[in-house]
Amino acid sequence: MARPWVELSAQECARLIAGGGVGRIAVCTPMGPQIYPVAFVVASEAIIFRTTPYGTLGTLGLGTAAAFEVDDLDPAQQAGWSVVATGLAQAMSDPDEIADLRERGEPQPWVDGLRTLYIRLKWRTITGRRIGAQTVRPSTSDASLVG
Repeated sequence: MARPWVELSAQECARLIAGGGVGRIAVCTPMGPQIYPVAFVVASEAIIFRTTPYGTLGTLGLGTAAAFEVDDLDPAQQAGWSVVATGLAQAMSDPDEIADLRERGEPQPWVDGLRTLYIRLKWRTITGRRIGAQTVRPSTSDASLVG
């Protein structure tokens, strides 16, 4: 049975991904679109992750339009949410900014190897959807979406 979906506001999308985690970065390369899972954090309306400077993301993916997807799905309940942010993937080069990020909690890659290149995707757009098990329930002052 098909389930209804609800479009999320930009503020709700930003709130959902604020805690970081793992998402997928999609970039266009001469070989066509490529998608990579990466651990990320969010800072100043930007998604930040680390990669190797010698891989596809470090060489072909910089300065190009990119999309980033994060979701939280429950297949058993057929419910969850998905957020997509788009913008330019750019290398972070300011040592003070990187030091600040390290103090606050930098992204921790799951794979071995040196991931010394910090990439920032400052979103131009951020959109999302929530699907399944949403109901409108009255709160003490008004109705709110519960999912």
